[in-house]
Amino acid sequence: MPTDGLTAGWRAALRRAAERPLPESVPQVFAEAAAAHPDRVLIDLFEDGQRITYGEFEALSARLAAGLAAAGIAPGMHVAVMLPNGLHWHLTWVALLRLGAAVVPVNPTYTLRELEYVLRDAQASGLVLGTERAELAVPLAGFGDRLPPERVWVAGRRLGDPCTWQTLLGGGAAPGLGRGGASHATLANIQYTSGTTGLPKGCMLTHGYWLNLARAVGLLHPGAGTGAAPLRRYFTAQPFFYMDPFWQLVMTAMNAGTLVAARKISATRFLGWLDEHRIEWAQLPELAMKSVETVAGRTLALRQVLTFGWSAETRQAFERRFGVPALEAFGMTEIGLGLAMPPGAPSAQKPTSVGVAALRREARVVDPAGVEVAPGVTGELQVRGEHLFAGYFGKPEATAAAFDGEWFRTGDAFVRDEDGSFRIVGRFKDMIRRSNENIAAREVEAVVRELPQVLDCAAVPVPDPVRKEEIKIMVQVRPELLRDGRVPAEALPVEALLAHCRGGLAPFKVPRYVQFVDDFPRTSSNKIIKQQLVQGAGDARAGAYDRVEGLWRPAS
Repeated sequence: MPTDGLTAGWRAALRRAAERPLPESVPQVFAEAAAAHPDRVLIDLFEDGQRITYGEFEALSARLAAGLAAAGIAPGMHVAVMLPNGLHWHLTWVALLRLGAAVVPVNPTYTLRELEYVLRDAQASGLVLGTERAELAVPLAGFGDRLPPERVWVAGRRLGDPCTWQTLLGGGAAPGLGRGGASHATLANIQYTSGTTGLPKGCMLTHGYWLNLARAVGLLHPGAGTGAAPLRRYFTAQPFFYMDPFWQLVMTAMNAGTLVAARKISATRFLGWLDEHRIEWAQLPELAMKSVETVAGRTLALRQVLTFGWSAETRQAFERRFGVPALEAFGMTEIGLGLAMPPGAPSAQKPTSVGVAALRREARVVDPAGVEVAPGVTGELQVRGEHLFAGYFGKPEATAAAFDGEWFRTGDAFVRDEDGSFRIVGRFKDMIRRSNENIAAREVEAVVRELPQVLDCAAVPVPDPVRKEEIKIMVQVRPELLRDGRVPAEALPVEALLAHCRGGLAPFKVPRYVQFVDDFPRTSSNKIIKQQLVQGAGDARAGAYDRVEGLWRPAS
């Protein structure tokens, strides 16, 4: 971790960077890059053989904006996009931003129930579906006046495929259509994130949010601000509806680079892709280290990787094997990049640190009363600064509750060290982190409680070596269904319970483990004490049905 001198130097660099104005809007970044490098590839979807240059991207996003405007999309409107990774995704995003409209990213595996919730909650006035989910357009036909059937478009698998999205490109240039209408405060995304109160909340993210986040990560690059050659080859394998590919693309354009994108994360192919495509920068999941043998004896072109939540042991093993700095960081949808290791910091000196406050960010650790605690004392991390999220859409009470004055309450337990660096201790929020997905336990519980046989239930995390955490649903059935104090198989067949979950939840939210219990430990107000369910419980899989293995695990 940084010496005091390195930390002080980094903070001075951040202060200087904060004095540099950001671009006016997200579309301006792409327009300027297109003017300077029209023939350079912006996005390379190598598995599909699809590429788009800066010049092509600028021209197509302008034509698409004109077509969307002709179809009735106006400034201030929200358009939901439910697409797999593909060139249609960010073309649609930038086209909407050119109009002063906003995008609502939707997981393409969502069920109709989940999609309808997002459309209603975000007040969506348009919807773009992928061809593999085109059947959803039929039940949505009567959704409401705000989303008429003619503003539901289907995008093909490749640019140019016949589809209703493609017809939007035929509108020509609209008079007065341009990039000048957006400001840093203009809404760009309503990005849904699972919370602790059940259903997801829509984070309002502005142009300024994305511009600051992209620049904040760019400052971490090797040689940034020194005149060294900028990074050109970036990589992502995350679904495009996640927040990360948005800032990754803006950061790529700020450096006139190419974003090489996979359809989805693959633990066995990750490092091979980095080698094959001569990638210089990547944000890697920890499971990438499971494919080290695929690049045995090879030297990667990598110059830096960004990690979030890696164990100290894995990060140090990566650095030893590849000789590449792996910078640990902490971020959230609400705050963007909150904390990061300074570039050049020797991580082995403080392997559990996530660094210091990032660009335009301040951080503190407080006690339950909101009073800052001394170094070495555990408390809640709070963050403030310019270009945070603008609140939860349509939920002023939730927005107010998320802040302590100007400070955003992260809900995460941290310790600040004497040198001003921060270490994460744990998670206060009732969340389950499965691979790269944050899953609200209460959303899973709400679906299970719909079953008439269920009296109560609790979704809890189970440690997993591949996905960090898997979901276990602990179920208490109604007492009249018990026989001799036990739950007979016919009372609530486990496959019926899981089938119900599949009908109401996206695949990544469906519990892997199911366990029937007689009762739960409870508070005096009858709330389930989840800490007692997960702490000191031994093997959390014991006595539970394992959906993946298709068997009941023996009780301990």
